[in-house]
Amino acid sequence: MKHGKTPRRIFISHAHANLQVARKVKSTLQNVGHDAWLDDSDIHVGVLLRKELQQAIAGSSAVVLIWSKAASKSRWVASEILTSFHLNRFVVPCVLDAVALPQFLSRSIFVDLRSARDKALVKLGEQLKTVPDERNEFPEAVPYQSAELLETIHRLDAKQKEIVNTQDPKAALRLQKSLDPEMRAAEKRWRFDSTILNLAGYHRKNAYMFKHWDEYCAGRFPSDPLLNSAEWFLYKTLFVDPLDYSALNGLGNILLFEGELPGALFFVERAIEIAQKAGVEYQEARSDRELIRGRMGTSGRAT
Repeated sequence: MKHGKTPRRIFISHAHANLQVARKVKSTLQNVGHDAWLDDSDIHVGVLLRKELQQAIAGSSAVVLIWSKAASKSRWVASEILTSFHLNRFVVPCVLDAVALPQFLSRSIFVDLRSARDKALVKLGEQLKTVPDERNEFPEAVPYQSAELLETIHRLDAKQKEIVNTQDPKAALRLQKSLDPEMRAAEKRWRFDSTILNLAGYHRKNAYMFKHWDEYCAGRFPSDPLLNSAEWFLYKTLFVDPLDYSALNGLGNILLFEGELPGALFFVERAIEIAQKAGVEYQEARSDRELIRGRMGTSGRAT
C-alpha cells in the first residue's frame, strides 16, 4: 500500500560516526516538509533500546537508515532497524560505502550517497512521500542443509537443552565449557548457516548466564564480552530472517541480562507472536515474558 504524496514523520537511524551525514539528511528532509527525528545525543553510550527510541520509531511512518561500515558494526543501528521491521515500518537505506546491506534489506530500494549527495538527498525527500505504509518485503531464506549439518544441529540443540535444564549452575557451566570445542568447530565449518549462527548466539548467552548466575540473581548486570558476542550472532541470524522467533527470543534474553526490560519484552513478545502464527507453542518464550513482566512490576517500570 502506498502512502499519498504528503510529508511524513521520519526516523533516522545512524551510527555515531555518520552523525554529520545524518544531520544533513535531517535538514534536507525538513526543507521539503518532512518531520525528521534524529537522536544526536549520547544515547549510543549505554542503553541499547530505550523506551523513547521505541516510541520514536513507532511514531514515525518510515525509517531512513544511514548505512556504512560503521553502521554495520553498530549494535544500536542493528536494534533500530529490527525494531522498525517489527513495528511494520518501511526502511529506506542510504548507502555511504560498498558494505553490503543486511540480507533482509538486500532487495529494498536504496539511495546512493557516495556521489552527488545533495541531489540524491532531494530525491530521497520526494521518494519518502510515496513509500509503502508497510515494512519492506524481503527474500525468503531457503538454505540447503546437508545431512551432516542437520545431524550437527540436532546434536548441538539437544546438548544445549540438557545444559539449560541442569539444576546446578556450576555443573551446568562445566557442561557448557565441554561443549565449546564442538560448537566452535561447527561455527568454523558452517559459518554462514543461520541455524548454526543462532546456536552460537545461544551458546554464548548460556555461558554468560551460568558464569554470572549469582550476580544475576542478586539483580546485577555484569558486563562481559560473552554477551556482546552472543548478541552479534543473533543479529546475523535475524539479518537473514527477521522472523526467526528463536533468535528474537534470544535477543530478548540478552537485553534481560543487561537490565533493558522494555526492549527485552518487545523482542520476546514478537517471538511469541511469530511462533504462534507458525503453530508453535513457544513455552520458553512465554516463561521469559513472565519473568520480564515480573521484573518490570505491575506499573510497567523496572523494579
